[in-house]
Amino acid sequence: MNIKYGRKPKYAYQSFLKMLLHCSLILLTLSQFSTALCGSGPVVNTTSGSYVGVHDTQNEVDVFKGIRFASPPARFTPATPISNAPISPQSAVAFGNDCPQFLRPSFPASPNFAPDGVNLGPPVQGANQSEDCLFVNVWRPSNIPVDESLSILVYIYGGGFFSGSGSEWNGTSLVRRSVATKKPFIFITFNYRLGVLGFIGSAQAPPSALNLGLQDQRAALRWIQDNAEAFGGDGSRITISGESVGGSSVHMHYLYPDSRNTFRAGISSSGTSLVLNTPACEWYDRPGGAYNILGNLTGCGTGAGSFKCLQDLPFDTFWPLALITYQPPGGALPPWVTCKGPQGSFIDEYPVKKVLDGDFLNLPIITGTNLNEGNLLIGTTFLDLTPQPPLEIENSILSGFIAGQATNNKTVSNDTIAKLLDLYSAPTQTFNLTDSTLYNRAAQFETEYSFLAPQRLFLKTASAEQRKQDVWAYSFQQLIPGAPEALGVFHSSDLYYLDMGCSPVPHQKLLEQMQDFYISFVNDLNPGTSWPQHTEKSNIVMRLLDGRVGPIADTAREAQTDFLDQVDVMEQFGRFG
Repeated sequence: MNIKYGRKPKYAYQSFLKMLLHCSLILLTLSQFSTALCGSGPVVNTTSGSYVGVHDTQNEVDVFKGIRFASPPARFTPATPISNAPISPQSAVAFGNDCPQFLRPSFPASPNFAPDGVNLGPPVQGANQSEDCLFVNVWRPSNIPVDESLSILVYIYGGGFFSGSGSEWNGTSLVRRSVATKKPFIFITFNYRLGVLGFIGSAQAPPSALNLGLQDQRAALRWIQDNAEAFGGDGSRITISGESVGGSSVHMHYLYPDSRNTFRAGISSSGTSLVLNTPACEWYDRPGGAYNILGNLTGCGTGAGSFKCLQDLPFDTFWPLALITYQPPGGALPPWVTCKGPQGSFIDEYPVKKVLDGDFLNLPIITGTNLNEGNLLIGTTFLDLTPQPPLEIENSILSGFIAGQATNNKTVSNDTIAKLLDLYSAPTQTFNLTDSTLYNRAAQFETEYSFLAPQRLFLKTASAEQRKQDVWAYSFQQLIPGAPEALGVFHSSDLYYLDMGCSPVPHQKLLEQMQDFYISFVNDLNPGTSWPQHTEKSNIVMRLLDGRVGPIADTAREAQTDFLDQVDVMEQFGRFG
């Protein structure tokens, strides 16, 4: 028996009038086709058309993959709603195209990172890459009546804004657990444009072309809200979540809200409101900047007319040359991330200023970091140095690494470098996971500069007594069995305990606890009574560690993060432009 969700959208009536003009033979053919297709699975009527999904009988979950939430986008232009949805039912049994991307580095990158029985991250689905990539995927419990108006969890994938897709993640386990705990919800993922196609930066780009990846996310959230009822969901009960830059995206939607309320709460995992430094968009125009390099590679130049030239290049010509800009020297992460532009560019003020001013949505939020965020992200360059350098050279290398974090043509002063070398002279035992003091020091700095310090800066404002904002914070401290020892509790470790596609883990109790925190928050706007709020006075975070889950004071490494959060220090690193 096929299952139909939702009401017929407005376009259906217009289509019906058009169909009256067709001959009866065409009508009969369409009817026979629809019946045959609809008989194979659940059917949902959306503003993008009617779609036929898959009923997972083993898990009692209905899955819809590859539903369009926007028309195929033109390069460097905002997504637009679908105006002429197809009349015939469409298949939603396979994921849509992934957005073009720079593939994640493969692991192990060195013998020190060789995993033992664990994959680092979810398996890549390998969907075709195309500029036509704006698709949404839905998992809903099939044994819950459609008129229940379920809450919805939307997951925004990470990947540095240069890789990733909604197809890598699977909502089956979370949806099953939500039903088992009598708090059922719907799980949704979607694609958004990445790298140069989603985050081109230049003074030559019009405001509407800047931060398109975030604009795509906003378009997806609008579509989800508009079509929530069709899947048995409640468009007023949407929680957005994400990890890494997906978690940073959650913060961006708090700092730069839509003109309409598309969500009511957020969960940010290992992603901060500062999103690295979010440089000025024209920073990419400097000699050696990504736009400068791309213009020279393509022959489009960097002056007036260069942007239109890049728009008009055939994809097969444009893309191989664009990929070259993704490989900066020194092993740094690829460019093309969020940038601060003028009005109309989504990000029209530096995030750090909005955080300090408290200029962001006062909605419930869970935000947290992992113990060793930096270990995976700095790579193996420092770890693989043989032999390890003496202290004087080590300090020189570390000084260069620290100074290299600055953007917007800023320079970190010698006094600040000296102070940081002192603060990071002896890593704590928690971070001392290898024999390389250089690696340990660099990884610890990266953890605190890019994650823990920005996290605490946001929490200080968000949990201020006068705001009365509902805020919960966590520290994930669970080692992943079989992962390389040098990684510690690495960036993305927490995802293994949400069971959304990563390798299975043995600590099922912790997995269930973390899933239940999510499920309770999505349904009740509270992760549960065992998790106290983070307030200005309490300064509490939830320790997520198997067998030791519970609240602790957020005081570790305060000297380091307090210094990094000083306004004058943040100015030197370019966080204010």
